[in-house]
Amino acid sequence: MADVKTFHEHVKSGNLDAVRLDLAAHPALLNATNESGQCAFLLAKYYRQPGIAEYLLSLSPTLDVFTLCVAGHVSDALAEIDKAPELLEAHSTDGWTPLHLAAFFGWPELANALLDRGANVDIRSSNSMKNTPLHAAAAGGGAPLVHLLLKRGAKPNTTQAGGWTALHAAAQSGNRAMAETLVAHGADVNQRADNNQSPLDMALLKGQQDLVEFLEELGAKLQ
Repeated sequence: MADVKTFHEHVKSGNLDAVRLDLAAHPALLNATNESGQCAFLLAKYYRQPGIAEYLLSLSPTLDVFTLCVAGHVSDALAEIDKAPELLEAHSTDGWTPLHLAAFFGWPELANALLDRGANVDIRSSNSMKNTPLHAAAAGGGAPLVHLLLKRGAKPNTTQAGGWTALHAAAQSGNRAMAETLVAHGADVNQRADNNQSPLDMALLKGQQDLVEFLEELGAKLQ
């Protein structure tokens, strides 16, 4: 088989022509995984390569419950969970639960269904980030997913590794809608991470003036 690492580099860089050639010569690469257990489709999604991801899906790769959640294949993902409910709190090889993945990749119908089936809204990832689905939704930029998780009971001031909150992420990315939703549900505008940075610090560092003004209006202060 061709080198899996090289193939995955083609996937991550968005080189569709090379990906096509690799798979034409070595079809088994479609389901080959790296040392973290990640397949090409998953890497295409992580590295924001929608054209590659769409092409790989068209080839019908083998998808487990986690990659089904990444793809937003609601009925298939739920069928797997209904057969084995323990999957709700299982973690993928790189540390994510189904709810984390549905939240990060922006699938509200799937996230709602997972919560209806008993998924823990504040469950932690098993990787070094030690974050919750709310952090995953914030990292994915999905204000609607953040709102959904908060409505379903997610704690707005929960911290991940390093002491970061979802509001830190919203401030850093300049996502006003997300920040407004978090604050409306009780997010602390002055909460500081382990390095003592607040959401206001993050907004200033990233030049997010709209967020700076929004946070200052709410009483956010520099140290």
